[in-house]
Amino acid sequence: MNLIADIIIIMTVFILDPCNYTKCALKSSLSSSGIKGAIRDVDNVNSLRLKCQKTNPSIIFINQNCFQYQDDGVNLKSIIDEQPLTLFFIFIGNENIKFHDFVPIRDNVVILSKFTKISTMLMIIRYFMDTKAWKKENSPIGFPPLRFSKTEVEILTMWMSGYDTMYICTHLRIKEKTLSSHKINIKRKTKASNKQVIYHLISIANRVTDNLNIHYPVC
Repeated sequence: MNLIADIIIIMTVFILDPCNYTKCALKSSLSSSGIKGAIRDVDNVNSLRLKCQKTNPSIIFINQNCFQYQDDGVNLKSIIDEQPLTLFFIFIGNENIKFHDFVPIRDNVVILSKFTKISTMLMIIRYFMDTKAWKKENSPIGFPPLRFSKTEVEILTMWMSGYDTMYICTHLRIKEKTLSSHKINIKRKTKASNKQVIYHLISIANRVTDNLNIHYPVC
């Protein structure tokens, strides 16, 4: 089933990922799904910035590991800020993380893993390309970005820093049952089943948005 053919005719797509298999798979999947235009590899963050200065890409794929150096992380966030009509996919860098869903963290930024189905990715592309027009008409967004309450932020900060249940409950003056409920809600929002996946999602989100304010030691 072709999910986006006849809707997207020409697109410019950049791929910033060190994995050749990923780049080949993306090019093949996008091309076979009806996307026409330039689908280009990008070697580094500086090259991506130069290309974005020359053209406004429709989609940019970025591997989480490209954020690991501070200067690159700052530059990537700047590129994202400057391209509000570009859809950014950020792949979780640890390929052993089996995360099959996706999490929007900004209106145009989505976190996913390489286990996410191609059909899911194409669905997001189709939706985003349609909603560019809807946004201009102030229509509602179907994929609201990830947000946490103040209490959830406090819990996440301590939980991701390695503090145990007793410490968190004592610090926040809440019962274990209440803490458990908050953790369930956090897992629901992130669509993650375990702490390791949540750690990677929050790590990426902190790099590209100022709305979460969750800070913890990076391993």
